[in-house]
Amino acid sequence: MAQRSALNPGGTRRIGNFGFIELEETWGDEATIINTARISTTNQRLANGHEFTDRDRALLYQLLRDQHGTPFETVYFRFRFIAPIFVLRQWVKHRVSSWNEFSMRYRKPISVAYVPDVTARTVDGFAVLDEAAIDEYEALMAQLFAWYEKQYSAACSRIDGARECGELAPKEGGRDPYRGRARELLRNVMPVATYSDVYWTVNFRSLMNFFKLRRKQDAQYEIREYADAAFALFAARLPLLAETMQRVLDESAAAGAAAQESSGHA
Repeated sequence: MAQRSALNPGGTRRIGNFGFIELEETWGDEATIINTARISTTNQRLANGHEFTDRDRALLYQLLRDQHGTPFETVYFRFRFIAPIFVLRQWVKHRVSSWNEFSMRYRKPISVAYVPDVTARTVDGFAVLDEAAIDEYEALMAQLFAWYEKQYSAACSRIDGARECGELAPKEGGRDPYRGRARELLRNVMPVATYSDVYWTVNFRSLMNFFKLRRKQDAQYEIREYADAAFALFAARLPLLAETMQRVLDESAAAGAAAQESSGHA
């Protein structure tokens, strides 16, 4: 994480006690969207968003407002993030994307657990978990990681001993199936607070839906932290698209609130 932050300081964020997110790569920009939308009307192409006129900006807004979705599927983003498994379980529900996760079948787990800070464990000024509970929480996480290390080391010693005495054939190239099976079994004790590592590739249409749902105030605190960080990285990379998206989302939310208020008075 320190290396990536040094190499890409404007494209990374730290989150919580061990969390991390990076916007590694983008493909396309606001001009890509406009060029795609105009395929049936003109052969002229914009090179990038810096060439936008007021007419181009208005078209970008209208396309997004009126839900002309496919032009917005031509812009892609690749994020890498390190997050607790319980956050990943919410995140992976956004299925219109590509997902590659670190596997504890091939490597030992990241031996760090998410620890909720004061904000995470406070609701309307009331701490639902006190410091004593957090101390026990951290001790329990440490105990589980220590148990894993102890049992994996013991399993590796048994495997090596069996090879030395000829009970098992010598290891050949590639993945060791015996150690691999030990990892597969031992990962079962890892809590959902354990951090995992993911590459997430997503088009803008799906990313907008992620922001719409996971940046809301009633979204769970932890995934909202990641969504807000992802939005900040995205907005720094494509500010016009971010501004246009936020305008459309704000107008949609206001219209929804007005409709709800109107139905309540009916």
